[in-house]
Amino acid sequence: MKIALAIATVFLALLWTGFIGLSAALANWVAGQGMDLQGGLQTIAQWPLPPWIALWTDAATAEAVRATIVWSVEMLAAVMPWITPLLDWVAPLLWVIWAFGMVGLVVLAAVGLLLIGRMRKRARVAGARYAD
Repeated sequence: MKIALAIATVFLALLWTGFIGLSAALANWVAGQGMDLQGGLQTIAQWPLPPWIALWTDAATAEAVRATIVWSVEMLAAVMPWITPLLDWVAPLLWVIWAFGMVGLVVLAAVGLLLIGRMRKRARVAGARYAD
């Protein structure tokens, strides 16, 4: 049982590390794009809606979603000069969050190992009582 807990802990640690690593890489890429990102988002907002969207949604709903995207891009353009310097802090902040997550995972694994040890000890004591 302890081995299963150790394997699960290692698996979760690898999964958590991979997720944070990919997120940090994406954050670094977005930070590197800077003002180019704003132009790319504006280009995406100007794309016409594909005709196959009409198969799944109402035309008015699709247009409302598109209008919301355009509005969001315009709002992003307004705050982009203030957001761009803050984007450099996202990747280091993600790694700090990773560290807190790993500490929590290790603490949970340690508590699990402690509880498994106590359960085995109780089982041996209970088995010894019934054997007498």
